[in-house]
Amino acid sequence: MNTFKLLSAEFGKLAANKAILFSVIAALLVPVVYGGILLSATWGPYDNLSNLPVAVVNNDKGAFNGDQAINVGDDLVANMKDGKDLGWKFVNSTDAMKGLLKNDYYMAIIIPEDFSQRVTTVLDPNPKKLELEYIQNEGLNFLASKVTETATQRMREKLADTITQKYVTNMFASLGEVSEGFGKAADGSSQLANGTSQLHKGTNELLTSVTSKQPDITKLANGTKELKNGTGLLLNKLNEKSGDINKLADGSQQLHEGTVSLKDGSSQILAGLQKAEQGSEELKNGVAERLVPGSRKVADGTGRLKDGSAKLAAGAQRLVAGLEEYKKANPTVNVGPYYQQIIDGAKEISSGLDNLSTKSVALNEGAVSVADGIAYKIAPGTVALNDGLNQLVTGQTKLDQGAGKLEAGAAQIADGNAKVDKGWNELITGVTKLDSGAGQISDGNAKVDEGWKKLSQGATKLNDGAGKINAGSEKLSTGLKSGAEKTGGLNTEKDNVNMFASPVQLKSKSVNEYEHYRDSTAPYVLTLGLFVGILIMSLFIDFKRPSFVSSFNWFAVKFLKLASLAIVQAILLLIVVLFVLKVNVSNPGGLIVFAIVASVAFSAIVLFLAAFGGNVGRFIALGLVIMQLSITGANLPIEMLPENLRNLSEFMPFTYSIAGFKSVITLNDFGAALSNMGILLTFLMVFALLAFVVFNFKKDRVYEQNREVTA
Repeated sequence: MNTFKLLSAEFGKLAANKAILFSVIAALLVPVVYGGILLSATWGPYDNLSNLPVAVVNNDKGAFNGDQAINVGDDLVANMKDGKDLGWKFVNSTDAMKGLLKNDYYMAIIIPEDFSQRVTTVLDPNPKKLELEYIQNEGLNFLASKVTETATQRMREKLADTITQKYVTNMFASLGEVSEGFGKAADGSSQLANGTSQLHKGTNELLTSVTSKQPDITKLANGTKELKNGTGLLLNKLNEKSGDINKLADGSQQLHEGTVSLKDGSSQILAGLQKAEQGSEELKNGVAERLVPGSRKVADGTGRLKDGSAKLAAGAQRLVAGLEEYKKANPTVNVGPYYQQIIDGAKEISSGLDNLSTKSVALNEGAVSVADGIAYKIAPGTVALNDGLNQLVTGQTKLDQGAGKLEAGAAQIADGNAKVDKGWNELITGVTKLDSGAGQISDGNAKVDEGWKKLSQGATKLNDGAGKINAGSEKLSTGLKSGAEKTGGLNTEKDNVNMFASPVQLKSKSVNEYEHYRDSTAPYVLTLGLFVGILIMSLFIDFKRPSFVSSFNWFAVKFLKLASLAIVQAILLLIVVLFVLKVNVSNPGGLIVFAIVASVAFSAIVLFLAAFGGNVGRFIALGLVIMQLSITGANLPIEMLPENLRNLSEFMPFTYSIAGFKSVITLNDFGAALSNMGILLTFLMVFALLAFVVFNFKKDRVYEQNREVTA
């Protein structure tokens, strides 16, 4: 069985079941009834403002502006009673507060006690603004609170115009006195002009006197500046040489200390040389008198020692030989144990004497050499040494005397240079003070020069100002006379007062304006009616597939059935909107096309949700409707939403449905309608494809369940 036969059978079953048929018809009429009520041309949010109860409390005690009594609070209450802006209820403060607490009033306006008194402070140094207190009960209705707030603002503007009108009236009434005052001021300004003329002559003489002395003051300032430069240069030179003077003083002091050390050393050397001279004299005498004869005696003694030791050695040798011969000649004689010791001892003595004899020869030769050296070398040397020391002592004595004179001269130099250093430092101190004083004089004269120039400039400005004052006072006199004449002829009629009180009148124009309030809500009402109607109709669609029908045919039948009903409900709703309610539509043809496309797109969304989850899916669809009420441009422009909600609105179908309906109803922009229509067609295709997937999935599950039952 093909798709169209199945679709025909579906509608046949619908026609045969009267209960379901009437239910579907009722569902088709849901958008019609919904739109018919909300799109009625006889209702708007500002049509019945007089029904909103607002409490008004007038506590104003009034005031006096001069001799005139004023009571702005009573005037304001009178204007409220004449108008129908809101449902005014004139009560006292207690009743107003009780009414707010009981939610009897949407707002309370309180006129304070000093309301009129503040009007009289307009010309005071610290004027007080009028304070009109209002308390809103936003909990009753937020939109109503905004409406009452707007009405209060309009009332504030009217009140401001009234107060300004009173002030201008009083001001015009006093212009006569102002004109008379201008006349008196003109007379006074004439006298002022005469005085300023004399002032200008005096300032001119002052300017001549001051400017004539300016070159002398400048010369004085330049001269003291050159003096300061000279003292600065002198101070720099003195400071540069101060180090050298200090070094000279220190060096001369060190020279003096060195000469003192030289004198002390010279004296010590002289004393040592004198002692050396005495020693050398004694050495010379000792060598000549004792050392030379003694050395000869030593030489002679060593000669005799040499001869005696030779003889003793020969005698010892003969003793040893005799003892040995005696022993050999008398072998039978018992000589005892000591005889051999005697022989051995004699041998050792003989050996020692031989050694002594040998050594005494060398000793004798040395003693002879010493005696010759002393006699022929040391004795003449001591004489020469003594003569040299005598000459050295004589020279050192002269050197010591010279060192004493050098030390005395160095001391005088050191004292002189110390005085030079001290004097140089005192000179630097004096020049420093001189330089500082010259600097102060230079700075003072520079300031005098600068001040004189400023005085000259000030005198010039004073002279110019006096001239301007003179000219201005003459103009003032002329202007005051003219002002007295003009203020005396000012027009102070009622129209002029009204012009001053409220000089600006707003002139407004609108484009794409709404003929009725319903025109602003029509896009939202049409969108919501079409979606809710399709959601209700989905309750009467059976999604159980017979075993002999393919999943694609079954999906096509259900989609075409729901889409057909969606088109029917769109047409019915359009008939009511265009021909019954006669809503002003800028593009009726575009409205028809867009409404059909939007209705069919909604049918695809509802078909997917209902097929996927049944009543749960329908509940999700209802939640989707509720979520879209505030973020798709129905109440607030999308541009006024927070960023996260603006981003979310881009994925909501109501966003494009409401925007498209606006384009064809009030904006006459079919291009924008086509753009939004394209997006809705995208929603249609995406959700139709998702619905087909669901139908195909459910087909497989039904097939598996049938196999289990057959088995």
